[in-house]
Amino acid sequence: MSTDARSRFWPAILALGALLISATARAEPVLPVETWQTDNGAEVLFYPTDSLPMVDARVIFDAGSARDPAGKGGTASLTASLLEEGTTERDAKAIADGFARVGAEFSASANLESSAVRLRSLTEADWLWPAVELMAEVIAKPAFKDDDIQRERERQLRGIQSRQQSPQAVASDALRKAAFGDHPYAHPTDGTRESVESIAPDDVRDFHQQRYVAANATVVIVGDMEAEQARRLADTLTDGLPTGEPAPPLPEVPPLEESETLRINFPSEQSTVLVALDGIPRKHEDYLPLYVGNHMLGGSGFASRLMSELREKRGLAYSTYSYLMPLRAGGRLVMGIQTRNDQVETALSLMDEELSRFIDEGPSDEELADSQANIVGGFPMRLNSNGKIVEQIGALAFLDLPLDYFDDYTERVEAVTAAEIRQAFDRHVEPQKRVVVIVGPTAEEADGETD
Repeated sequence: MSTDARSRFWPAILALGALLISATARAEPVLPVETWQTDNGAEVLFYPTDSLPMVDARVIFDAGSARDPAGKGGTASLTASLLEEGTTERDAKAIADGFARVGAEFSASANLESSAVRLRSLTEADWLWPAVELMAEVIAKPAFKDDDIQRERERQLRGIQSRQQSPQAVASDALRKAAFGDHPYAHPTDGTRESVESIAPDDVRDFHQQRYVAANATVVIVGDMEAEQARRLADTLTDGLPTGEPAPPLPEVPPLEESETLRINFPSEQSTVLVALDGIPRKHEDYLPLYVGNHMLGGSGFASRLMSELREKRGLAYSTYSYLMPLRAGGRLVMGIQTRNDQVETALSLMDEELSRFIDEGPSDEELADSQANIVGGFPMRLNSNGKIVEQIGALAFLDLPLDYFDDYTERVEAVTAAEIRQAFDRHVEPQKRVVVIVGPTAEEADGETD
């Protein structure tokens, strides 16, 4: 970054921090986003900045792994990865050279709920518009040649095989399957070996044709440009897309009906333990009490109860944690720890006890005040760059949350009471109904270990 750019960047970041802290008091929106629809039905959100002569653009499709065809998990991930492998007009090298020539950064990827195509470019016209036009071509005109699909499918299979060498990845994949059952959220984003091997070239082409359409797209633009330029940018990115139809709503995530423990043999010095309990969808009215409560339970690192009880007092692990998994159609609360193989049952019992105690008693006033201060104090860092702002605006739009969500966010966090937290946990989290995944040596192998 040049000295001139740096001199403009840091004052802008400090100004943003001040804006976030005082926006409510001054009745000004934290993120004054302009919105409109393109002629073919894509939703557009634009936030102008003037800190750097850069623009970040993201096209988000409701085309995550939850939309994979039945039995063909990994289709969304494979489709996104193939966008950079060639269009009907140029090959992968020409695409890479095209973005490099104008100094633009481009990427595409899929996650559980969405696929996103990203561009970062200078706003100087000679650099910006060639990059935007190339991105539009990549989105709308992928070649999807059989040889490219086969090569990327093999790469994806190697990635799946590599994940099997990580106990944390093995545990995470097993937990998703056990915690979500037959729901579309259940399978790994990259699929399994069996599901990826079943994906045919036409499956990729059909997925793109059905999901990469304007009515299923959200365009987020953050950068140093006027609204007229943003409109041209959004139109350029989406003009080549058919209107299509938005993806239908996913089925609701059912509650856990009973407890289940899944043990997976893995040759490791420690065991990875994950526990999933019922959770809520992201738009649920109890999200904020659960979020603030989880911050105290296991979401705040060394300040959390799980860390205090299991690491500081008992020495059972270097790290233990909990997090919410709040998705559009439902969610789960997850706790985790890596511990010595002969201490698994002790660690699991203590996690259960700490969760039950938190549900029964709720947080202390001191815990709550400390957590609220921590969350509020860290809030400006969530919006201190164009990339983070793009991510947050995109999430608001994708989750159908109000665009003024951040205007009174700190006040709403500070208004959460200990009683509301306890009641929310009591309503939604049932400790007796849980899924436990333990990845490590079998009992016999663990017993045979020596110090």
